[in-house]
Amino acid sequence: MKNHFLNALILSAIVMVSACRNTEKTTAKPADSIAHQPDTLNTNKLETPLPSFPNMAYKVEQLVPQNYEIDMETDGDLNNDGVADKVIVLIKTTDTTALRPTLVLLKQGNAYSVNAISYMAFDAKYREDGFKNYDYEDVSIDSGKLVLTRQATGPNGSLEGSYQYINEELVLTHITTFNMGAGGQTEQKFDLLKGIYEQTDINTMKEDMPSETTTKKYKIPKALFKDTDPREIMIEAFNKVGH
Repeated sequence: MKNHFLNALILSAIVMVSACRNTEKTTAKPADSIAHQPDTLNTNKLETPLPSFPNMAYKVEQLVPQNYEIDMETDGDLNNDGVADKVIVLIKTTDTTALRPTLVLLKQGNAYSVNAISYMAFDAKYREDGFKNYDYEDVSIDSGKLVLTRQATGPNGSLEGSYQYINEELVLTHITTFNMGAGGQTEQKFDLLKGIYEQTDINTMKEDMPSETTTKKYKIPKALFKDTDPREIMIEAFNKVGH
């Protein structure tokens, strides 16, 4: 009799432990994983504290922190695995002059993995005076390349950066800028992989608007999406080889 009673107690304990384990499994979510932060930060440009992001989530909405919303987004296969990934640009609703995090989300099964975050891919949407920094902005995925576009008629000019995965890292591969000033226009093109810089200067003071194009070799270290400012690269290229 005692043996039967003891066996019943043991069986009950096993059932209770098993039930607890099953409950733990069903409540676990990818969104509960460790917070994800950029590896390299330019603290002179970034507000602190920065928002944290889960490493993975089933829904994109789970990746949007409090006081943020999606400003721009696009879909497409970025890492050539035949599955549509997603890129989102977030804006801070309580401060539209704050820099906007751009998140690259790779689709893995039913979830999105946060593969890279950049605070330098886009400027703040608005200036302190309430006006936009750019008249037009766009984010797109084209043939496995991430293309970020900014255009303004003012002093900011236009800038387009192209990124692609190389050895599992999202790398800046091409930059194009266009700026207008008093008496002239300047277009810059930089192929970062080949190390070729091209600059075209247009003289708008003359009626026929003559142009002159110079091409030079200019190599820089690998520029990663997560910690690279394309505009700073072009300013440095202009100062070093554009004159």
